[in-house]
Amino acid sequence: MRKKIGHMLILASAVFFLFTPMRAEAADSEKIMKIGLYYGTNALPSANLANEVGSGYDLGYYDSDRNFVKIHSISDEKITVMKNKTIYLAGDGLYYDVVPASAKGKIGAYHLQAGTSYPSAEEASAAAKAAADSCGYPAYPAYVDGSYVVRIGSFASADEASSVSADLSAKTGLQLIAVGMSATCYTVTVTGTTNILYEFDNKTPLGIRPRSDSSDSQAWFKGNLYNGGFEYNRISGNDITVVNVVNLSGYIKGVIPYEMNPSWSIEALKAQALCAKSYALSLSGKHRASGFDLCSTDDCQVYRGCSLATENSNNAVDAVDGLAVMYNGIPAQTVFHSSDGGSTEDAKNVWGSDVPYLKAVRDDFEDLQSATNGIWTKTITPALVTTILRNKGYDVSNIVSLYVDQYTDAGNVYSLSVKDSTGKVTSFPRESARTILNSTANGTYVYSMRFTINSGEGTDFYAYNQPISGQSKQYAIGKDQTVRQTKDTAANSSMMTSSGIKKPETNGSSSDVFTISGRGWGHNVGMSQWGAKGMAERGYTYDQILKYYYTGVSISNY
Repeated sequence: MRKKIGHMLILASAVFFLFTPMRAEAADSEKIMKIGLYYGTNALPSANLANEVGSGYDLGYYDSDRNFVKIHSISDEKITVMKNKTIYLAGDGLYYDVVPASAKGKIGAYHLQAGTSYPSAEEASAAAKAAADSCGYPAYPAYVDGSYVVRIGSFASADEASSVSADLSAKTGLQLIAVGMSATCYTVTVTGTTNILYEFDNKTPLGIRPRSDSSDSQAWFKGNLYNGGFEYNRISGNDITVVNVVNLSGYIKGVIPYEMNPSWSIEALKAQALCAKSYALSLSGKHRASGFDLCSTDDCQVYRGCSLATENSNNAVDAVDGLAVMYNGIPAQTVFHSSDGGSTEDAKNVWGSDVPYLKAVRDDFEDLQSATNGIWTKTITPALVTTILRNKGYDVSNIVSLYVDQYTDAGNVYSLSVKDSTGKVTSFPRESARTILNSTANGTYVYSMRFTINSGEGTDFYAYNQPISGQSKQYAIGKDQTVRQTKDTAANSSMMTSSGIKKPETNGSSSDVFTISGRGWGHNVGMSQWGAKGMAERGYTYDQILKYYYTGVSISNY
């Protein structure tokens, strides 16, 4: 039965997490964030940097208060940080940790290290230059367990390094031993070469800060320009986790252009800036186990640096400096979405947890004709529904019916059900109603929680058999719950729709389709970005926009 639900108790495990937020009394520019760019299975064997807006880099580490501690400087514009394993340079100028087809050089994981330590990076650099001049091998400064030392060469094995240690010790006057394959070591090279500039072998992750003539340092990484500095961490000695260390203001300036069109009204952009900031503060620490606060994907919120930032979007961020959306004295978890199609939704009806400031509100402000996926239609066959569900681990026979069986008071979908050819019904409540049919492999996507389903002829019934007096009688049940008997013999078996039209029995593998018609894009909870745009264009201010979409919040210092 299709029905509405209102304020009913939902007994389900919550997927809406409230993290302990970081607290601050300072301006956004004074709060330092760590944002994971590449990590986990996406960690890198090597990572390039290009400081095309400044001059060189300072190298060191970030202390427990996230202050940068400088221990060395280099003037090169383009550098690469790599793990301390044998790395191969290919003909395309890229680095690999397996032998490429066009290898033209390699950086060995072993080196000769002098037993002498030096009081400063400058003295270690001078000693390295002298050693290189006297022995003919490349030599470079290294920071090892808190001491400045000299390292020479790069070798494929400890034996190869040891085989030349006596000769090089005699030439340089240094006592040299073979070292290498350290799980805490990072090698810094000139990008596109095997020229080692520096090694950092310390339990503290390597920190690099681009030098700049302005107060804000910037560098290019993977095609994006980032504010702040970088931290490189080899978690468990594996590939390099790359983290952008940036103040909160710089971080938000790198979120806004990817979450909202930077040409939109300044009031809408201010609202978005506060949403992004408050959300970040409420989630800060989500990725603590991986060595950073937040990630750069939509698992947290999209962040790709400041390449697309404009004066308009930056001004919006600066205008709300030091402020956040607050509820009961802490930053609110201000989730947002592209558009809702007419109403937002209670968080409990999407994620299962009741959040007092995430309540459904009617939304008459969106221009759905202009909004991306504001009005949409999808068609999907019963066979494809069957395939998707089976691929996701559901034990279903051929699907013959797909329908919404529960709506919320706000008019959004609460539960989606499927019925298979055996009569078995499987229901998907809350957010799974939107996501269960999503399949990248099959090109299907349900954009929002606000949709209806129209079944084509032949998809609004299912059949069952009932033994009567030794005979198998077959019946069809229409979506209006009418029951009609089909012909007795299997050879002449047919189905009847609820409108009385007979069709051949197909055991649920009909060629008909389900048409899903919807409005909006996203989970429908919190602020609608297209709604914020519409409100701003009607003269509402950023605080009015936020208080409309988030019930009972305040805009104040955090």
